Amino acid sequence: MKIRMMCLGLLLSMAAVANDVDRSPKSASILNFTDRAVDLWVNGEYRELRAGVAMLQPCLAGEKVEVQVGMEISHIECGETKEIK
Repeated sequence: MKIRMMCLGLLLSMAAVANDVDRSPKSASILNFTDRAVDLWVNGEYRELRAGVAMLQPCLAGEKVEVQVGMEISHIECGETKEIK
């Protein structure tokens, strides 16, 4: 009887989790469309982005990501994309 109750509980918990749809963005994208590597800072961390490569920066919904390329500082919302040209 305990095993049946445990199996029933597992089935019900899987059904409850399957209906939980969280479509909020979980990262910001930074794309390098130049023909050379670019040095940049993302939220205070140094990164080198090779030519033609993209990176995803984890973030929470509503959070802004700070991106500095050279002397230009910009803020992008979580879920948005910044293109470096």
